[in-house]
Amino acid sequence: MARDSGDKLSGCSNVLRFFKLMIVTVQFALLTSCATLPEFSDLRTPRYQTGENKGAAYCASCHPDTHEQWSTRSRHAQSTKSATFQNALLEIKENIVVGNIIDEEMCYACHGNKKRNAGIDCESCHGTVLPGVPIETTHEKKYTPNLVEMRKSDFCARCHQTKMPFTGEALTTLHDEWKQSPAAKKGLTCQGCHMAKGEDDNYAYHGFKTAVRNGSLYKNKLKISQIAINHKRLRLLLENRVQGHSIPASGPTRILAAEIQLLNEKGVVIHRDVRRFFKHFSMLPLVGGVPFMLINNTQLRSGEKRRIRFDFPDGTYKRSAKLTLVLLMYEVADKYEGDITRAHWVSKPIIQKTVRISNRK
Repeated sequence: MARDSGDKLSGCSNVLRFFKLMIVTVQFALLTSCATLPEFSDLRTPRYQTGENKGAAYCASCHPDTHEQWSTRSRHAQSTKSATFQNALLEIKENIVVGNIIDEEMCYACHGNKKRNAGIDCESCHGTVLPGVPIETTHEKKYTPNLVEMRKSDFCARCHQTKMPFTGEALTTLHDEWKQSPAAKKGLTCQGCHMAKGEDDNYAYHGFKTAVRNGSLYKNKLKISQIAINHKRLRLLLENRVQGHSIPASGPTRILAAEIQLLNEKGVVIHRDVRRFFKHFSMLPLVGGVPFMLINNTQLRSGEKRRIRFDFPDGTYKRSAKLTLVLLMYEVADKYEGDITRAHWVSKPIIQKTVRISNRK
């Protein structure tokens, strides 16, 4: 009898495996056929000018300060080498279904020339040099006239405003966020903040100030106030003072987290809780690896003041001597859907506060 039951269970298991294989096969066929649609072709088209590149070092001979800013401080210089980008490429290579839908060309369409592997460099934005003429001629006929368009926020939207090919949902929304922000109403552009010329700069700043390269940029742009704590919960007000966009900016890989810890007299953590602020996308059904549908968006809008509440488990407050509160930025690969325990980069604390607990009643 037991033998017959085992045979039946084995048969059911085989049937389930067969149907699962069929579902994956059908999905594979549908998705790979979708990869030939015009919208996929558009995603493979570079958002920067292609052609013969001289490279950033060529420009550095006349613009050493600008080159130093770009190479040592700019996120653009790392766009083909960052852990986020490399994780995405690895996901494509390791997943046969994803690899047939999204190829590397779609990634490099914004991240820079694959052959050069130098990120978004001078020529990505300014364009390649004119062949067969002195560089001064390129400046006169191409670079200088193009500055008019390059100083508009629309120029940045080529890479910083993207949609998902399957659903049409916005993946990165920086340009839309800017258009709805106080900065846009005041006529302040992306370049006006991120490339503002300093006292010692001959040209616009090319370090492209970002919180990922320098988390301290948000120290005066994120504010925590109205902290209230009792035996049941912690309440606070979190404010985004950035004029031009939400925090965190960009797509689903960037997460802002508010983390609290209750510690006893010996410094042992007895309770920990986290609130995440980010764009949470589900991954492509069954095969994963590619953001598919927006589940929830908890970004802090420009100018927003949001009340946050942390509830304490029964009895923990009475055993606590202090509470710590810290704001951190994380970068997490798409496939982990905002799981900060899988982060490949963590910022230094943006805000850090400690509250002593004396009245534990």
